[in-house]
Amino acid sequence: LHFSDPVFTAYAQSEKVKKTVKSLGYTDPVLPQSMYIFKQPLIGGEVTSHQDSTFLFTTPRQTCVALWLALDDTTLENGCIWARKGSHKEPLRSYFERVQEGDNPMQLLNRPIADNGDTSPTSPGNVARAWENHVPGKNPDFCPETETALKAVGFEAVPVKAGDVLCFAGTLDHLSLSNRTTGARHTFQLHLVEGPGAGVSWGKGNWMQYPEGLDFPSLRLEQ
Repeated sequence: LHFSDPVFTAYAQSEKVKKTVKSLGYTDPVLPQSMYIFKQPLIGGEVTSHQDSTFLFTTPRQTCVALWLALDDTTLENGCIWARKGSHKEPLRSYFERVQEGDNPMQLLNRPIADNGDTSPTSPGNVARAWENHVPGKNPDFCPETETALKAVGFEAVPVKAGDVLCFAGTLDHLSLSNRTTGARHTFQLHLVEGPGAGVSWGKGNWMQYPEGLDFPSLRLEQ
């Protein structure tokens, strides 16, 4: 969308977005991904526990950051973000990688990262593997039981108003529950990373690869 639609391009390339990114300390920010997420009334599904850098891997360090723009008020009942406090300091747990082996068709594999520096089985990062790709408590709808299960493992709800932007690192463990209300809960999200000017490379095995000759748009603020 940040390429193909002038409304979304204008937002992604706005001075306000670029100033925000610069204030976060980015020196060569580029924008590989934007997403419009629909969480429709009554049927909007959950987004399970994950770290964004699993899908937007960079080397030699993880540099993904999300700018999560609420287009509607987000509440406990309609699927606001839940984030696990302090998890942004944990290592990345897995890597969603495109794999081509021999004559086999290309596959997309979510590979666990075994040697991630998190050696203790009781460390927060390794404990978190227990609920990766599902919701703690295993009920995707907001209810007292789900709230208790989420809080028991360190998740906190982050409801926001329409027009607010959540900004968080790609290593943050986060999720959102289903929308069982009669109103929509839509968001527009930018996922940016540091570019080669900061000594950072886009993962060669990342599921998303631009066509040859097409670069990620820059979000560098021109002086």
